[in-house]
Amino acid sequence: MLKKKYMKRKLLFALLAAPCFYATAQTTNIPDPIFEQLLIDKEIDTDGIINGQIDTADALAVTDLVITYEDNINFNFISDLTGIEAFTNLESLIVNFTEAGELNVSTMIHLKHLDCVDNMLSSIDVSNNPLLEYLDISTGGDVGPMNYISEIDLSHNPNIKMILASGGVGSINLKNGNNNPDMHINISGFYDGMGPEPNIYTCIEVDNAEAAQNNQAPYSDWTIAHVYATYSLVTDCSLGTEDFDAAKASVYPNPTSDILYFQTNDGTIINKIIVFDISGRIVKEYGNISDSFSISDLQAGAYIVKLASEKGSFTQRVIKK
Repeated sequence: MLKKKYMKRKLLFALLAAPCFYATAQTTNIPDPIFEQLLIDKEIDTDGIINGQIDTADALAVTDLVITYEDNINFNFISDLTGIEAFTNLESLIVNFTEAGELNVSTMIHLKHLDCVDNMLSSIDVSNNPLLEYLDISTGGDVGPMNYISEIDLSHNPNIKMILASGGVGSINLKNGNNNPDMHINISGFYDGMGPEPNIYTCIEVDNAEAAQNNQAPYSDWTIAHVYATYSLVTDCSLGTEDFDAAKASVYPNPTSDILYFQTNDGTIINKIIVFDISGRIVKEYGNISDSFSISDLQAGAYIVKLASEKGSFTQRVIKK
């Protein structure tokens, strides 16, 4: 009888202990071996071997993570940051000079400082980072990895104070209900001294456009650096002079290595096509076009295609492979 009771207690203990063991043994996939080697070198991945995973507990113990140019191993760049979402306790994240096209920070609810300069990002979602104060999504030059972020939504970031978005961001949504006087924004263009100087335009949505346009508080204390760039502080960036939009026009396939086709769903005649690089410089112009044009001679990267008509214009970001 005592033996049976003992066996039942042992089984119960085993069942109760099983979830605890699973939790302590939980792992997160790190498919990029270069990323995992970096975590090993920084003594974050404590098993010390490249096996495509990291103990989740190792990631949870980190509050500051820095990945910079110096961390590249013989110029073997990180191309996949999968697994970084396990670092849910990060307060500061610096990720520079990787070839990663995605950066998932949605789990990092404590994040205050995010620097993701010079990767291969076309977008970044910071809607789940309410404590964010500092954001740098700039493109720092014309060689190596470069971001191609054309817009950034900060409407869920009431604590934001520093936005560094130099290199070609088209719109910034700052309608977060807490525009404060301590705001610093840099939307300057990059100019390498070759060809005409760029003239980038950035539309910035704010809580009170009337106050901003009349240089009233808190906007009178804002610092906005805009070398080779112009900007406007408005209520809604979608309200412009254009008479046809993405629902009425399209450019495809995207990405492409050669021919781009375009069409307008309402029969609008396109008179001219202009292709801009990410710094806002015109690199191609087309007139007398039918339904397609070639970008085969352009370097790989992101470009802005503008379709001009008598009704207005339509722009779309495209990727040249």
